[in-house]
Amino acid sequence: MKQSASDIVVSSPWSIRRLSARDIDERWLADFQRRQEVTLVYRGAPGDKRIAVEPFIDDWSPDERRALCRELATMADAGRVWAAMEGESLAGFAAISPEPLGPDGEYRQLKELQVDARWRGRGLGRELMRQCMAGGKAMGARRLYISSHSAVETVSFYERCGCVPARWLHGPQLELEPFDWQMERDL
Repeated sequence: MKQSASDIVVSSPWSIRRLSARDIDERWLADFQRRQEVTLVYRGAPGDKRIAVEPFIDDWSPDERRALCRELATMADAGRVWAAMEGESLAGFAAISPEPLGPDGEYRQLKELQVDARWRGRGLGRELMRQCMAGGKAMGARRLYISSHSAVETVSFYERCGCVPARWLHGPQLELEPFDWQMERDL
């Protein structure tokens, strides 16, 4: 895949680049620290947003890591997948699905935005979100659809990035992740 200037972002101490399917094998996420210790989550509907205490640890099993790698590789060429690298280490990644969504096809779904636990709180998530916004716009979208983890800190991150409760809801995503917080971001 030919890289364009919008596919490569350099931001010390990491670099972000767009990936192709051949860049992602089943071991790509083997060392990625996904672990998130959750205490507070949002429950209810957007107009009735309540905080609930539901402590748990969210992480991927080895099988889930391999399955996600296969999904990302499938999505990489028609959609967008970016990797944020710190030297040779994967610090974060993001992915946008290629399929238009919504009544007029105005949405693209932000399928993943993950920052390794060792890199959280340093601005990398915001940088990946900016890349996703530019990528979604380049794909012809007017909005990104986000099915956010319901953890208070995750929803707060998306709100700081300008995301709001989704005006349109993607039924299959709601069935897949009924506790996720459905959001969108105008591009």
